[in-house]
Amino acid sequence: MVAGTGNHNTTDPATVTDQADRVVVSFRSPEVDPDGDDGWWVADSAWLEENMAEPTYRRYLRWAHAGPVEVGEEWDEFVNCGCTNPEDVVLRVESVEGGTAIGSDTTIDVVPRKKVVEGAVETE
Repeated sequence: MVAGTGNHNTTDPATVTDQADRVVVSFRSPEVDPDGDDGWWVADSAWLEENMAEPTYRRYLRWAHAGPVEVGEEWDEFVNCGCTNPEDVVLRVESVEGGTAIGSDTTIDVVPRKKVVEGAVETE
């Protein structure tokens, strides 16, 4: 689902033109100030980051958000965490390199927003 629109993205990532080589997406809790430095909850946990780094999750992101993308876009998503309840997260596009759109060949790197705010992640 494309966040905020209620519409399903039906774009086949293989048909996208001007595919980016790499897109960096950060994640945070919906309750956390995206630019703040406190209140970081479970989004810091290694298990959540590990699940978001799975090839199946990144493939889902390529399908759900195929097409043009801009730095600063935010998407409301969730992460399946095995036998526990899914965790709601906000994904934010931090950088788009080598093109302007997410396609089937785009590498998507998912990092905690806290690391971006702290300057610990190179976003371009």
